Amino acid sequence: MTYQHQQPPPAYPPAGWPGPAGAPPAAPKRRGRVALLVAGGLVAVLAVAAGTAYGVSRLVGGDDDGRKLRTAWVLDFPERQRNGLKTYDGQDMFGAWLVGDAVVRAQPDGIIAYRLDDGAQAWGVPAPQATSLCAAAQTLAEGRGVVALGSADSCDTIVGFDAAAGAQTWRATFPVERRTGRSEIVAPDLSVAAGQVVVRSGESVLGYSLADGKRLWQTDADRLLPGRDCRLTQTQAAGTQAVVTARCDGDQGALLGLDPATGKPRWQQKLPAAQQSDGVLSVDPLVSLPGLSTETFVARDAAGKARATFGNLVDGTRFSDLPVNRSNTVSGPGIRPYLADADTLYLPTEASPVGGKMRQANQVVAIDLATGKRRWVSAGHTDSEVELVRLDEQGVLAWEVGDRRDLAPRLVRIDPATGEVTVVAEAPLSAGTEGSDAKVLERDGTVVLVPWKHVTADAAITVLR
Repeated sequence: MTYQHQQPPPAYPPAGWPGPAGAPPAAPKRRGRVALLVAGGLVAVLAVAAGTAYGVSRLVGGDDDGRKLRTAWVLDFPERQRNGLKTYDGQDMFGAWLVGDAVVRAQPDGIIAYRLDDGAQAWGVPAPQATSLCAAAQTLAEGRGVVALGSADSCDTIVGFDAAAGAQTWRATFPVERRTGRSEIVAPDLSVAAGQVVVRSGESVLGYSLADGKRLWQTDADRLLPGRDCRLTQTQAAGTQAVVTARCDGDQGALLGLDPATGKPRWQQKLPAAQQSDGVLSVDPLVSLPGLSTETFVARDAAGKARATFGNLVDGTRFSDLPVNRSNTVSGPGIRPYLADADTLYLPTEASPVGGKMRQANQVVAIDLATGKRRWVSAGHTDSEVELVRLDEQGVLAWEVGDRRDLAPRLVRIDPATGEVTVVAEAPLSAGTEGSDAKVLERDGTVVLVPWKHVTADAAITVLR
């Protein structure tokens, strides 16, 4: 059995971060096997409407068994935000990344990084006073990323940040429609491609330099699709292109590929009523989503031409196509779990109840993008929810959530040819359900669980190794 000892408190909060009105709260007493560290460097100062709350990382001792993962540390959700619907979304996560020796979490009051080795706060970029984050581009480029933020009636500002340096690099505003009444705040579509930031706000699409925030171009539905009655439904960028989806002329639509550096169209595909789409699941490879009156997913080539179609069910298997980042107060781009290469799309199957144990279990389905047919459904999982981690030369890496009673979480590999599951490592029961509806990251045997919302999770971040 190993224990962690308290360390000298580093300086806090990060530069520019709102500080507490008085002294930081006293560290809780050590209880049982866990030593709690509430030193300044382990305190994330979270500015919320009701005051200042703290997210506290705790170093956790455990059995040092090389055959199993153990909990290294967890980051608590802010205590003051645990009760009441008014502050519930204040615990949401908009994006999470591993950068250098830190895990970075984008949350309503800013972007904050914690050191992987001990949970100490590495740096923080706070949202300005009276503003809150409302979206984040999910991809970093050479350690640089972008988030969107706004005030009580809009989400009208994008902020570039350098995750390696732990600093804001630029800030720019864009035109939006202000919220009226009790409607939700509308966040922009926001993504990074080829060193550019692509933003869709209403019927406008804008391009910015990721390096310095300079606006490079702006276009709208009337310019992209002149002479047609169209409205833009989604814009998403990846690799070397941005893809704009529009609904036109009643029950038809269009799909356009743009150059992220100039905004100029490269290609356009008209979408008949049977292929009406609300957006794309993936840009590279290109897979478009169904529309309101259709149930057809379409795999496409790089110029948007249809390769294959499939529905949900696909060869008798139903998959989950729901966003994992649903918010109570912000209407923004949905983040759907999937992995893909040039030939195959991997999706979690729809979860179903297991026996009388109140569990939800699912698997992973592989879909051939050339034919739209099912290749396989993974086999060998426990009766647990499965979260996708990444796709590499060894196949699909996935996380089985487990529970807190008798089903341990597991890190597993799924064979890309057969769908057979091989166990990589088992985690402690205490981490069960922390990976449910979470961003799961892994590097060199360290697993990081970052839930999108505080629903089934107890911790904002859990690190296992």
